[in-house]
Order: sequence, then structure tokens, then C-alpha cells
Amino acid sequence: MKKGVLLIEFIVGIVIFLILISGIFFAIRNVIDKAKVMSAKTQISQLALLLEQVKTDTGLYPGFLSDLLSNSPPKTQEKGWNGPYTNKIPLDPWGNPYFYKVPPTTVFESPKLPRVHGKPDPYTATFNAIEGKGRLRIINYGVTSCSIYLNGIKIVDENEFKNKPIPQIIEKEITLNAGNNIFTLARSTPGDFLYFSIIVDNMPTGEYFEIGSYGKDGKEGGYGYKKDIIWRSDKYPNFIQ
Repeated sequence: MKKGVLLIEFIVGIVIFLILISGIFFAIRNVIDKAKVMSAKTQISQLALLLEQVKTDTGLYPGFLSDLLSNSPPKTQEKGWNGPYTNKIPLDPWGNPYFYKVPPTTVFESPKLPRVHGKPDPYTATFNAIEGKGRLRIINYGVTSCSIYLNGIKIVDENEFKNKPIPQIIEKEITLNAGNNIFTLARSTPGDFLYFSIIVDNMPTGEYFEIGSYGKDGKEGGYGYKKDIIWRSDKYPNFIQ
């Protein structure tokens, strides 16, 4: 009987010990996670100050966070550039790169483009851009047949146009040349019309930027220590989540 009591006491003691160890482990992990969040916020604040310095010097925020490392100015930021603004961009405390976002920039926007009666006439526009990826966005009000070319390459085929729904939205990824780009549009449906715009991501902007970390899991969204840590330049307080 005494041996049985001793065995039960021993098991209870082991359980209590494991509970205490588990509590200590979670408490330590919680402290470490809190410290990492604070460290991330400190680094984000420091990077944000560097980005604000770029705008002070050039009038624009850079298109990419890595531009802070550059001796040479990015396109459109030649005047006033005083880089490099840092010699290293750290990873976040969880070992992931900080994300950096600027709003898309519309580099060209067409007027209303109606199709007049008679022989179809092409519309041609020339605009300047930075070499790289962009988006063509078309808002179509009933045009049912139209071919679109950018720098001689067909981007949208005529069979992609529909008269329903109105408006029909068409978006295409495009590749832009540095400097002049030539956009050609051939319309063929009398009475209908459309608009188009050329949109570029990661182009230097004077509007705002977001910089941050995706937290412990390295993925967008989440709760607790997996929650995104976001600094937005046009908000106060700047940390919005």
C-alpha cells in the first residue's frame, strides 16, 4: 500500500514539474516574441527615416527599398540624390526581408476614345516610362472589336472585347521601355467608346509608402505574433497594425 502511495506521489510530482517547466517555457517564448516585435518596430522606424530623407532630397520616395543602397540615383530621382543612404538593409527578427510598397503610378491616361462612323482610324499615343513591368487597364463601354499594340507588339486581341458587361474591364501585364513608348489602338465599332491607362508599380512617388514585417510566420495577415507590423508614412500614428 505504501509503495502504491509513493508511486502516485511520484507521478503527481512529475506532472507538476512538467506543468511548471511548460509554463516557464511559454513565458520565456512570450518574452522573446515580444522582444522581436519591439526590435522589428525599431528597425522599421529607422528605415522609414531613411526613406523620408530620400523624399526630402529628391521630392519622391524610392520605388524599391533596395534603392537605399544605391550610389546612383534611380530614374526620376536624379536631382538631389545623396545615396547610398545605408550600407545594409537588415532582415526582420524572424529572418525575413521587410516588405516595402508604394501606390501604383498612372504614367498615361487616355481621353474618351469613341469610334466615329466611317473608315476605322487608329489612335496612337506616345508616353515616357521607366523600363520594367506595368499594367494596361482598359475600361470598355461597348467596343466589340479592337486590337491594341504596345511598341509594335499586340497586347490585346480583338476577340477579347465584349459588349457585356458594361463597363468591361480588361487588365494586361505589359513590358515598358525606358523613355518613349508607343501605344496604338485600332477601333472598329461605331458609336461605342473606351478609356485606357498605363499603370506602373514600384515607381518613385510623392504620395506615401508602407514598410513592414509579416511577423513570426512570414505570411501576410495573421494574429498575435504572426500579425503584420506595418508603418505607413501618411498616417499618425505611423504603425497602423
